[in-house]
Amino acid sequence: MTLSQMKENQAGKITHIQNDTVLLRRLFDMGFVEGQDITCMNVGMFGTPIAFNVRGTKVALRKKDADLIGVIL
Repeated sequence: MTLSQMKENQAGKITHIQNDTVLLRRLFDMGFVEGQDITCMNVGMFGTPIAFNVRGTKVALRKKDADLIGVIL
């Protein structure tokens, strides 16, 4: 499952991030690392952006970027 498939108020743990993304370093800096707990806070009206709570911070990602991050509930 990916972050973009999470529903509002679902919690999970990040399992992997695709290495071929240009955003990899930026995602790491924002706290998106393997093993980190994450909660889906809000989903935009058309499915993007999606807001997540990671490490006590609310971060919004585009759906195409959230598709790159695997999660287990």
